[in-house]
Amino acid sequence: MNDLSKDLLAKIKNLYEQKKFSKLETTLENLKNFENLPINVQMIYAVSKALNPKSKIKDYKKSAFFFEKIYLSDKSNLEPLYNLIIVSLKANIYLDLNKHLEEAYQKNKNDPKILEGLSKVNFFLGNMIKATYYYEKLSDLTPNSVNNWTKFLGSINYHQNIQQDKYLNYCKKFDQISRPFSVVKNKILKKKKIINLGFFSPDFKTHSVTFFLKDIINTDIERRFKFISFSNLPPSQYDNLSFELKKKFDDWHDVSNLSDEKFIELCVKNDIDILIDLAGYTNGNRVNAFRARCAPIQILWLGYCNSLGIQNMDYIFADKNLIKKDEENLYSEKVIYMPDIWNCLSKPKNLPEIDLSVSKNNEIFTFGSLSNFQKISPQTIKVWSKILNNSNSKLILKSSIHNSDHLKENLKQKFLNENVSQNKIEFFDRIENQKNHLEFYNKFNLTLDTFPYPGVTTSFESILMGKPFLTMRGNNFNSRCGESINVNLGLNNFIANDENDYYEKAIEFNKEPNKIEKIGEDLRKHALSSTLLDTKNFSKNFYDKLFEIYTSH
Repeated sequence: MNDLSKDLLAKIKNLYEQKKFSKLETTLENLKNFENLPINVQMIYAVSKALNPKSKIKDYKKSAFFFEKIYLSDKSNLEPLYNLIIVSLKANIYLDLNKHLEEAYQKNKNDPKILEGLSKVNFFLGNMIKATYYYEKLSDLTPNSVNNWTKFLGSINYHQNIQQDKYLNYCKKFDQISRPFSVVKNKILKKKKIINLGFFSPDFKTHSVTFFLKDIINTDIERRFKFISFSNLPPSQYDNLSFELKKKFDDWHDVSNLSDEKFIELCVKNDIDILIDLAGYTNGNRVNAFRARCAPIQILWLGYCNSLGIQNMDYIFADKNLIKKDEENLYSEKVIYMPDIWNCLSKPKNLPEIDLSVSKNNEIFTFGSLSNFQKISPQTIKVWSKILNNSNSKLILKSSIHNSDHLKENLKQKFLNENVSQNKIEFFDRIENQKNHLEFYNKFNLTLDTFPYPGVTTSFESILMGKPFLTMRGNNFNSRCGESINVNLGLNNFIANDENDYYEKAIEFNKEPNKIEKIGEDLRKHALSSTLLDTKNFSKNFYDKLFEIYTSH
């Protein structure tokens, strides 16, 4: 089998060079003893699967099988490992890859591809402390990489061991690297009758950002603004909500294929007075362009709940529960305080019925969390495990985003390491349909919030479905979001001061299910009449604040 005919080898080479990947793969798969092909032919097959635009997850898994096999035959050759990183990430298989990368890292600590692989794999496995560790190493090794810096800075929000002042210093260090050219200056504006107001986001689709934004766009009753969208979402990914949102803007620009310089030029061409960044350090951001300056006034809001720590981000929207007056020096932006809460959810269409009988009929008290699994920190796991181990209860976990089986397996193992019985935790996959997703809250008695990175959208949803949520006090904007929501609802008893208080409150609620049920009966009505969903009043305050910023700038 190791002696393929010259004609066959020539055919394989020809198909590969012509990028006829599907035909190449079929030719090889039809050979006897296919898995024992010569190493060089195995490599061609694996690369073909990786490059074939028709490849699906099962194809990437086949590719990963061969890249791993080739790498293990000679670990001094790192090329198959680099390829294994790429296809494993596409196939959502991380556990074995992580072991290979950890081993390779010991001999190649300054290899950027290995560091990038370790960063991403640990992120997707929910090992956020390790992900941040490797992202920092990668940023040190590639100090001018904006992408690596933003991944590192964004990951800090997931854990507690880096305080706000240290985080801010990291941001300032990032801001020192070179930036694109911009003619825009932070200057006194010529007063206009209509102010050009831009919104930038990579998430103008079915996404948390849009849930808070859609009933606020173009609702300034005094008509002081022209509303202009800069969408960094590729048009191929638009969905129904994208088109619904598009109708609300006066102008819409797709900027997903533009360089930062061209994006800045487009902002200048549209004479943008105020540009609101809805992304921060999240995926699809344009922090590099904002660093250069896209508009005379730049504001951070909604999509990223922390300072960017960059010189050219002028303002950040918050509320008094998120940033204390004596902490303003820990944020590079000037803080604009909203009267009640920093954001406001658009009321979901077709709110499902609250069925308290489901949770009432649970055999044992059931806690639930529908937050992104990456937010379930080591501290959260320890406290939740302590609750489960010391009460007659169980925990339902359903992520708000798509997750791999490996992430669930890794998370399950962390609970097992805390001696939690496997039958005390149930894992569920993300539900696409919003109505069905909301109905899922009927399955449990009380929502447990993650910390130090709390939920926001899931907390609003929980309240709307008659489920109060137990959250933890934080030490910065990001970690206090749950606190602000509960304060605005008058649910201060559901705010824990520390981990011990969180545990004790959960045990107390566990012993008094009727008390939770009674609160839940009126919670939706209370929420709907609260500042949390009063988009009309929020919009007035929001646009008044923007007008005040503009006129006083």
